[in-house]
Amino acid sequence: MNLMTNIFSRLLKRNHKVNFIDSIEEYDFIKLLEYDKNTKLIADSAMENFIIPFPNFAKTDFNNGHNWNVTNKRYGKSYQLYIHSLRFVGSLLLEYDKTKDIKYLEKSENYIESWIDFMESKQKNEMLWYDHPVANRVQNIIYFLYLSKNTLNIDERKYYKLLKKHGEFLMDDKNYKYNNHSLMMDRSLMILGNILENRELFSTGFRRAKETLWYSFSSQGSHLENSPDYHRMVVKMYQEMERYLNKHDQTFGDVINKKLSVAGEFLPVISRPNKRLPALGDSGNSALGRKKVFKNFSDDELGLTVIQSENFYASFTAGYSTITHKHRDDLSMTLYYKGDDILVDSGKFSYGGDIRRRYIMSPQAHSTLFFDKEDYKLDNDNRFSTKVQTTKYFDNKKYTFVEGKNHSFESSKLSRRLIALKNYPVVILLDSAQSEVESNIYQNFNLSPQSEIVNYEANTAKIKTKSGNIVTFTQLQDIKEKIDVLPSQTEPVQSIVTSGYGKAVETKQLRFSAAVNSNSDYVFKTIISMDDSLSIQVTDINEFALQISVNGEEIFINI
Repeated sequence: MNLMTNIFSRLLKRNHKVNFIDSIEEYDFIKLLEYDKNTKLIADSAMENFIIPFPNFAKTDFNNGHNWNVTNKRYGKSYQLYIHSLRFVGSLLLEYDKTKDIKYLEKSENYIESWIDFMESKQKNEMLWYDHPVANRVQNIIYFLYLSKNTLNIDERKYYKLLKKHGEFLMDDKNYKYNNHSLMMDRSLMILGNILENRELFSTGFRRAKETLWYSFSSQGSHLENSPDYHRMVVKMYQEMERYLNKHDQTFGDVINKKLSVAGEFLPVISRPNKRLPALGDSGNSALGRKKVFKNFSDDELGLTVIQSENFYASFTAGYSTITHKHRDDLSMTLYYKGDDILVDSGKFSYGGDIRRRYIMSPQAHSTLFFDKEDYKLDNDNRFSTKVQTTKYFDNKKYTFVEGKNHSFESSKLSRRLIALKNYPVVILLDSAQSEVESNIYQNFNLSPQSEIVNYEANTAKIKTKSGNIVTFTQLQDIKEKIDVLPSQTEPVQSIVTSGYGKAVETKQLRFSAAVNSNSDYVFKTIISMDDSLSIQVTDINEFALQISVNGEEIFINI
């Protein structure tokens, strides 16, 4: 046991209240779950010794003994994470809180006592003492203790020792990583500190929560973990903690609350016109649940640009400030027009070693550029090195322009310029590449599963969207290799997108290819037209400008 752990132990022991359980009130903790359609199902299943770690996860059978090491290949590490969070116990407690049927509370005690026995057996388990499950397990145990006072005969000293052990883990800086899991740790430390009347625990959680906010959000209020779903979760956590602090006559303060207010404006802007969040990074196709805001957005700290109107939406990814929940999706785009997804991202699958997870995180699963002989690695230092970055953004009455670079390869460089016209459903891509070794570069388009490829040639492809609209992809220069149409397959994994946690659906990809060397400039000049009736012609292009004619209207674009 190190010096800091000894100090924490002494502090906790010194502050031990003989009747600390009796003093726990409802305002002293935060319920991790809300009662919903899954609560009774999970609780009743647990009553029969079938554990559902998370809604819609497969059950595991505890009838022949409580197997706290049980795994499930489909859900990867998440299966163990939620089991050791005692999330299912939280559902039992909610059901007891609603019905006052003592069997749910007694079953909760049975599972918690079983977990304690497993913990004390000192078996090896990665999720036994890991940030997320430790932080959330504390909350579920405290909720149990609150409901049990004056009802069950609880060994107070045993549970005091248990909470103390969790506090020591949460206080240890080596377990802290300044991400959303760490914020869970801070929340639990503040709650533990108040319940155990230990100022050191509370102050550490309070201080680190404030520090993590400034590390985790951009100057524009974007959460930097590369995922709209996690933005929503983290903002909600801060708001819950602020309400908790207010009940104890404390606050994060005006500056942080104003920052959270700005962060609250993010999701209505970056959501698609159909009020669904884009499946960027480890996000799903979840509902916004609020009024949609139609305006453009670009944040180079986050590495995301959104160009939109009521009928049109394009996202462009270039850059990142942390690798948490980050895919290798730089220079990728999504595209939506008149109610139809055209190009989609792969989205969240799971957090285990499943080969589909590895594919979904790769450039090949996104509408981006990649080499056949060289790949790039994600680097936490990109926040400072900016090897991958959104380098330019501007907007005028005729068009919106965004440019990004990916210079994180060993011997190659990539850049993409995306231009969206204002008065016509047209997107122009100007893709550049240089490499010190001769190789092929691929321009990949990840199609919506609802789309159908109706025609393709060497330099042109047409797809039909779900509603029957025709979208045309045209290369403005000869591509020597014939366009590839990549169907979905499992060996190797190819052309899939996620439809839910641990679920994937088939789709198709369009892929153009070209040779690249150190002298290459624009390897692809591509027009994507979402209106088959438009007459489009590029009349001039050089390193500074592009001139395009659409239905006879000449549009001059600075590039």
